[in-house]
Amino acid sequence: MGRQRGSASVAPILLVLGLLGIAVAAVTLWPLVTAAGEDRTAMRAATATVVESRPCGADSARDRVEVRIDGVTRQAPFDGCGHARGQQLPVLVPADQGQDFVVRPAGAESDLKAQTQRANWVLLTLAAVAGGGYGLMLGRRCAETSVDIG
Repeated sequence: MGRQRGSASVAPILLVLGLLGIAVAAVTLWPLVTAAGEDRTAMRAATATVVESRPCGADSARDRVEVRIDGVTRQAPFDGCGHARGQQLPVLVPADQGQDFVVRPAGAESDLKAQTQRANWVLLTLAAVAGGGYGLMLGRRCAETSVDIG
């Protein structure tokens, strides 16, 4: 007579896998939670004209652009470099402009959106692994309890 495995031997493994899953989810979601709690400035679309182009060699190289906001034309640094002088660019301007505001490219993806996408992929992978493990566990249990008929 061989030793039968009971649910008691599976319980510690499931506990460790569950704790590991919670740890992975926490590490993945932590930057997302902290970024969501920060005060994010709302952005609005505008069109800017490059008035001063800077080469992209320097670390903080930023073109200078002129943008019309609420009927007032203002100059601001653009979060980009190497554009031709006089070039029109679709940009995002902070809704609340302070003294020193930076104009961003319109197609720029926010950090929060990138972190959300990363968290979605990690959690989807975690759910797939958990579902696969559950399927294997059920498959073994069904194989142990199956009875030959016929």
